[in-house]
Amino acid sequence: MTQPARTGPCDWPVNTASCKGWDQHDEAVRKAATDLATEVLWALSGRRYGVCESTVRPVRRGDGEAWRRWEWWLDLPYGAMAIAFCGCPGHVCTCGSAGCELSLPGPVHAVTRVLVDGQEVPAAAYAVYDRRWLVRTDGECWPDGQDLTMADDQPGAWAVTYERGLAVPGGGQVAAGTYACEVAKAMVSDTTCRLPRRVQSLVRQGVQQTFLDPAQLARDGMTGLPEVDQWLRVVNPNRLPRDSVVWSPDLDRGRRRTS
Repeated sequence: MTQPARTGPCDWPVNTASCKGWDQHDEAVRKAATDLATEVLWALSGRRYGVCESTVRPVRRGDGEAWRRWEWWLDLPYGAMAIAFCGCPGHVCTCGSAGCELSLPGPVHAVTRVLVDGQEVPAAAYAVYDRRWLVRTDGECWPDGQDLTMADDQPGAWAVTYERGLAVPGGGQVAAGTYACEVAKAMVSDTTCRLPRRVQSLVRQGVQQTFLDPAQLARDGMTGLPEVDQWLRVVNPNRLPRDSVVWSPDLDRGRRRTS
């Protein structure tokens, strides 16, 4: 089984400092506008930003196999189970009998807690490399297996809790706040709302105005708000729906510690 499909970011802070009258809207309006703005920008920016907390229960498969790729089973009573397959990270091959490093579905923002047999492993005993590999640095190795019928904090079990994803940059927080501001205005029929109208053109007192088509903006991956669209062009210039992944066995590069 795979993880449930995400329809929005787990966490996307918004900066509404430039939104006049934001605090005057009802809490329900602010929340609805924020939800819509962050979900739209999350999708338009390539579904990359936002940090989610995950807890995994690693399980080795067979003997002499390193922990390389993970599949998820979400129907366990005490969280998710990950099954690993053999492989070599970068130029270091560790297909040994002991698992001193394991691959977490990334990118790994930070490891919050590691429990082994009910005891928390000190943070100084491990490190994260390449936003993916959780490596023991104290000379010990991770357990070969565990009892998945036990809770995370019981003897015979172990679990890794970590934050997965990329933190939203400051520009993304401002863009989301700006977009949420205009969405809130539209919800209360505020005439100062700057969101594009469905009217293509308008002639009034001899003055002709042409408006952008919202449908075309959506196809182009834009919102119609210049400051928001400028940020989208910077972080997702090719309008990709999600990050591309390229892997080759010929790539031989050293690993970089990320946390």
